Amino acid sequence: MRAGPPVAVRLAPARRTAHATPIDRSARHASPFEGVQWTVTLAGFLLYLLVITSLRLPLGEVAIGLALGGLLLQRSGLRFPPYLGWLTAFGIWTLVAASQTDYPDLVQPQLVALLKLCLIILVAANAMQTRAQMRLFMVFFLGCFALWPLRGAMFNFFIYHNDVQGRAIWNQLYGNPNDLGAIALLQLSMAVTLLETEPKGWVRWSAILGVVLIPMLILMTQSRGVFLGVLVFVAITLVGQRRRLRLLFRLGVVALLLAAIAPSGVWDRVGTMRHMTSTTTLDDVDGAEGSARQRYEIWRVARKIIRDHPLTGVGLGAYKPHHEQYALDSEFNPTAQGGRDTHSLYLNVLAETGYPGLVLYLGMLLTVLLTAERTRRRCRGVLDAAARQLLVLEAGLVAFLASATFGSLPYLPHFLLHLVLLYGMSVVYEKQLRTAMTAPQASPVRPGTMARRATGRVRRMEGWVRTPDGGRP
Repeated sequence: MRAGPPVAVRLAPARRTAHATPIDRSARHASPFEGVQWTVTLAGFLLYLLVITSLRLPLGEVAIGLALGGLLLQRSGLRFPPYLGWLTAFGIWTLVAASQTDYPDLVQPQLVALLKLCLIILVAANAMQTRAQMRLFMVFFLGCFALWPLRGAMFNFFIYHNDVQGRAIWNQLYGNPNDLGAIALLQLSMAVTLLETEPKGWVRWSAILGVVLIPMLILMTQSRGVFLGVLVFVAITLVGQRRRLRLLFRLGVVALLLAAIAPSGVWDRVGTMRHMTSTTTLDDVDGAEGSARQRYEIWRVARKIIRDHPLTGVGLGAYKPHHEQYALDSEFNPTAQGGRDTHSLYLNVLAETGYPGLVLYLGMLLTVLLTAERTRRRCRGVLDAAARQLLVLEAGLVAFLASATFGSLPYLPHFLLHLVLLYGMSVVYEKQLRTAMTAPQASPVRPGTMARRATGRVRRMEGWVRTPDGGRP
């Protein structure tokens, strides 16, 4: 039986495609919910975010209970990041130090609150395990902040004229202009982070609007400490960016908009910061208000309390009665009298938990910062968008820590959730970095060379598929 004529199989040359990194593909979600792996823990966590921003739904414990129940149902193992270990050790130390406090009735509720906070951070660490989940967290959190604190403070200031000496506030947790400004600083870093990778769409436009309105809110709070944090945020972002001219242009546009719509009293208050370089000029900072002089005297009282209680501190939540007692000494100015707060995150932790407590607390912060910075440096040149996102989130954290020098916010949920986000993004990008480094890359050959190689492969294949009548075995 004779076979037909010889048949040659022609192989089409492989198409050369650019290697796409994981962040390039995952950044193109059209919806905040696309690609999200929904879990009971994530749903409970989002409900908790809604509660702490709206302050209208009494469902905080229900949300955390739901999220904790979801931890028992998740198939993957329980995640317990290193920073959570530091926070847990800090909680244990506060419990040990509480045995030496003079006000156990005040300390006990604060210990319970700290325990709840540890559980919230545990929930957050397990709810945000993928980049899509973290993206949803940022979009949802920013949306809640815009609908309630941001909108409420704007309405209070411009419509209801309900402010504190011309400074924007909202209510409850957001009723202090310094605290509201510090929280807004963290939200600002999330909005800028979304801008780094979001494609055209409503999420990107919302982030752009947030980049304008959130700085305006910060200025309206007239918090000099938070304004200092904004300067730190801008400085870190500028130093870490390659395209500084483009960023400077955008910052200039935002600055012009803010200068046009911000109340005149904002710039008057910010201008008084030039008198904060010496204790002899503190009275010129606020004039009759005298908040800078008062804060300086409060810090003097705090330092004396720390000297008297260096190991265990006065107990979590027991600083105010000690301050009220110490401030009666004649060595202090009467402006510091009363049940005052430390007006400093670091002095607060040190005064209430002693030097061991401060070391544990700073260990938690450094663990997150060093992990993020190490990942960011490795991502440069490979996952550039990831490196920029990490830089912005780091800048937000450092800016908050700088402004916290003038505010007692060591256990603010927004702040600790920022730590969870920054560390989680670092872990995700570290995994994507390993994938990008080990993935096969397309060889940089010229089109003519590729065509010749393909032709050679076809000819070699033809020799093996010809029939015996074609002259080949």
